[in-house]
Amino acid sequence: MDDDFREDFRLPINHRPTENVDLDDVEQASLDTHLTSSNIGFRLLQKMGWSGKGLGKDEQGITEPIKSGMRDPKLGIGKQEEDDYYTSEENIQRRKLEIEIEETEEQLKKREVIAEREHKIQSEVKEIRKVFYCDLCNKQYKLAMEFEAHLSSYDHNHRKRFKEMREMHGASSRDDRQKREQQRQEREMAKIADARKQKQQQEEPGPSPIPAPTRSATALVDQDQRKVLKFGFSSKTGTSKNSVSSAPKKPKVVASVFGNDSDDE
Repeated sequence: MDDDFREDFRLPINHRPTENVDLDDVEQASLDTHLTSSNIGFRLLQKMGWSGKGLGKDEQGITEPIKSGMRDPKLGIGKQEEDDYYTSEENIQRRKLEIEIEETEEQLKKREVIAEREHKIQSEVKEIRKVFYCDLCNKQYKLAMEFEAHLSSYDHNHRKRFKEMREMHGASSRDDRQKREQQRQEREMAKIADARKQKQQQEEPGPSPIPAPTRSATALVDQDQRKVLKFGFSSKTGTSKNSVSSAPKKPKVVASVFGNDSDDE
């Protein structure tokens, strides 16, 4: 009866002890002693079919519990091993720099072999990934599915159409520029030919030919003629006005109201 009461006795979660805990009847777990049949975890393992062998399909699991130090319950599994690694005598000293390391020939050869192998692997991986590289979008992919999805995406096709349009406009503008350059060269060649012809004509003996009037000369002649015509017309009108003004005025004859009786007398 006392054993059943002792096993079923549980304290509530919010219980706060006000005096020292009685540890006389408490069993302390240890790695040196096996678990008793009264342990709940041991009974659950036996209920699931455990017979003391290693767990796993081939019973490859460990049978002994993980050994841990006194600080492990607070640090967790693996923390004590990490602390021991950093506090060991081998790792207490500062790691030497590359300029401080004095390598032997064997270590040097080993390091060169490792470096060459890594470089070779990286170059091979780079060559393989070139297949999945998009030059237009400047994007690198690792898988063929990702690269195919990118080729069918809107972004890639939009950039492709924009590049084609720019190349087409660039070709047309380049053709126009070449055409203008050709026309300019033709004009320069024509000017050079005219200058050479005039020079040859000047060097030849004989009457010099009268050059044909240019447009500017004809324009100047037309302006001079207009000025002369305007001046002559204005002079004529001026003389006519002067002649009219200088002529003697005739007296106006007014008919008499009384008739010509006075004249007859």
